[in-house]
Amino acid sequence: MDAVYFHLAMNHFPVIASIFGLAILGYGVLRRNDPLTSTGLLIMVVTALVAIPVYLTGEPAEEVVDGLPGVVESLIEPHEDFAKLALMAAIVSGAISFVALLFSRAKFESAVGRTLVWASFILTVVTLGTMGWTAKLGGVIRHTEIRAAADQTSPAAAETKRKGDHDDDH
Repeated sequence: MDAVYFHLAMNHFPVIASIFGLAILGYGVLRRNDPLTSTGLLIMVVTALVAIPVYLTGEPAEEVVDGLPGVVESLIEPHEDFAKLALMAAIVSGAISFVALLFSRAKFESAVGRTLVWASFILTVVTLGTMGWTAKLGGVIRHTEIRAAADQTSPAAAETKRKGDHDDDH
């Protein structure tokens, strides 16, 4: 498996894992279920670990898609820039989750343990949001059907359509 294939195959993992991590962590916290809370935290640690090679293989993937038919190079840069933010969110979330897991030996009932778990939960929400947006930005690079749908719902496209409709009335 080369870097490009790895990037394309694994880039979904941090998004999907963040969804499951958030759901399991949230349910575990609300139900005060330590095993579920630990599972959610562990998922976020693994998410951070997988996000690192996914990010690092982005540059080789960019080199391959540059110049391919249907690829708009100006769409690559926003994806790359936001991927940095998503990676930072995942690493911070994973690190806090790891520390919270270490604290789980002393139970989550301690003030520090509860604070770490809630910090991890909030950072997991941020990670999910940034990963989801990064995925959307990455999808429009190669998938014209996503780009077309985004163009139809964007304010600029709507304004252009309104102007075009108005011009037809004359």
